[in-house]
Amino acid sequence: MSIRSFIAVEIPDDVQEQLGRIAGKLRDSGAKVRWARPENIHLTLKFLGDVDDNDIPKVCDVMRESVEGLKPFDVRIAGLGTFPPNGPPRVVWAGIAGDTEPLIALAEDLDARLVEAIGVPGEHRKFHPHLTLGRVKSTRGAQPLRDAMTALEPVDLGLFQVNALALFMSKLDRGGSIYTRMAEVRMG
Repeated sequence: MSIRSFIAVEIPDDVQEQLGRIAGKLRDSGAKVRWARPENIHLTLKFLGDVDDNDIPKVCDVMRESVEGLKPFDVRIAGLGTFPPNGPPRVVWAGIAGDTEPLIALAEDLDARLVEAIGVPGEHRKFHPHLTLGRVKSTRGAQPLRDAMTALEPVDLGLFQVNALALFMSKLDRGGSIYTRMAEVRMG
């Protein structure tokens, strides 16, 4: 059996709530966006896709190896943006700022180890840490959405500590994805 899964950093509940309020204000722009439920907002480091359930222990081993000797560190949630940054938006996000180098190095290390351990495809794009707030369903309303984002700036939700990795199972459902934490590996 295969399990649709990803590795992420969980975001504190109070920050998820703040991001949910920001998404609510952006929703008022009228843009057609499938907004993430606040409890589902997380910082994805590696989307694995469908993984054979027999490979889940190997994924957990890779997570442990990647954080070995790594001390917890802080990152800042600041700014709003879209992918792509110019042209019709497809994803609305909140940015991760500050000293992002340890986070980027961790994502790259996970990617390289997982390619070798279970053969998942490696990333071809540079890792850009962000929190997905919504996925744009139609480019109609893109300008009002961008205007609403500009009106909310500067967004700065402060620091949060990256101190663990979590492996999630993702089930697609009519009402949106349902995420279940399968494992956690703590740093330090």
